Amino acid sequence: MSHELFAAFPTSTKEDWLLQVAKESKGKVQGADLSATLWDRITLQPIYTQEDLQGPVQQHRFHPPSEFPGMPPRTWSNLVTMVPGDTNQDILQALENGADGLVLPLYGQENLQELLAGVLPQYLAIYILPLGNPIPALQVFLDWVDSCGIESTSLSGGMLWSPADPVFDQQLDLGLGVELLEELLEISAAYPSFKAFCIKTSRYTEAGGHPLDALVYGLGELVEVLDRVTVSPKIIFSALFLESSVAEQHFGEIARHLAYRALVLDFAKLYDVELAEQELPLFCQTSQWSKSVLDAHTNLIRQTYEAMSAILGGANFLWVRPFDEENASSMERRVARNVSNVLRDEAYLDKVQDPAAGSYFLESLVAALGAELKQGLQRLESEGGWWKACQMGVLQERVKTHRSQIQSRLLDGTSTKVGANSYQAPPSLTYIKAFVPFEEASYQLKPTRAAYLVERLTFDMP
Repeated sequence: MSHELFAAFPTSTKEDWLLQVAKESKGKVQGADLSATLWDRITLQPIYTQEDLQGPVQQHRFHPPSEFPGMPPRTWSNLVTMVPGDTNQDILQALENGADGLVLPLYGQENLQELLAGVLPQYLAIYILPLGNPIPALQVFLDWVDSCGIESTSLSGGMLWSPADPVFDQQLDLGLGVELLEELLEISAAYPSFKAFCIKTSRYTEAGGHPLDALVYGLGELVEVLDRVTVSPKIIFSALFLESSVAEQHFGEIARHLAYRALVLDFAKLYDVELAEQELPLFCQTSQWSKSVLDAHTNLIRQTYEAMSAILGGANFLWVRPFDEENASSMERRVARNVSNVLRDEAYLDKVQDPAAGSYFLESLVAALGAELKQGLQRLESEGGWWKACQMGVLQERVKTHRSQIQSRLLDGTSTKVGANSYQAPPSLTYIKAFVPFEEASYQLKPTRAAYLVERLTFDMP
């Protein structure tokens, strides 16, 4: 026999709760007084109820069910990278101790037979980070894959490269990037699960750009590519994956990435391309913009909740990056590698496919962010589009203006960053990393840190 435990209580609406706030505060506090703002654009209400939902709740499916029995409903790949000086033994040790994917920075002249001896690409996600022309980097990698004798369908991963990379790295025309993309598509055609390029939104956020503008610019970039390529939109979307860096606003980042994927799926429909969620991979890396050279220990905490945001936001591939990775100690790299494993094996984030589903707050926030992103893309297109904004320097200036605002707030104490301008570690715990002065050409968008001006003052740099 079942009992309705709450049947004796009257149903309370959202308005009832807000009236109760006013009553308890004797009229001193109204509902609007408790609202907040996310990223200076999205108004957050004091409470969310079922009334705020715009439709029925649907659980997201970020990847197909596993072919292997007994696997958890939620999986993601834990990526590590190879840094200068790493040997084959270093790579194998990482793969034997928690990592199940690689980010390989390649020029295209490396001896992968030696460097990757014993690595089994059919069981890993492997992403190539070109250190120059992407063609030789991909070619040397695929030559090694072919030498392993695996089926082409078993290779997964992609190129951490965008047709806009030559624009920002070398001030070249977007047309060159599109030509390179078409060649990458041809070379990788035999490997259907290996993606030829990405929407690289970390380019903007790591340079200090607004988190929502980053997605708008990424989509604007995709519009330009689709307008220029000679292949069909279906081929482009099948060869595409989403890339992003995840920063400090925990719930905001969860919603931002859910909205990101949903918006690209809707965008594909405009080109008569129907994609399921699980067909559009999401690659997330923890942010370097959010870290500080002044307190490396606090950076470890930031890595963890950024990684959690990525997982709850639907990441299929997670790269938890040690701060100052090329100079990171073996302990720092080990801690970063194990963040993903702790979230899986101790926080049990793999036990539910979509833990955020049904949250009145997150569902409403995703809808609000989606609307804001669509309006932003419409504004960008009405101004002439992404390429015009790049050519005129308007896009770069907007990113740098937002960067300057954030850095200035931290410098004058208007905003707080633990370990940098507030709650600094005592001398016994201080662990200061090397400070490198920041330089950037007008056309470039280089990664930096929100705390950079505070760090420069601390190091007494001009």
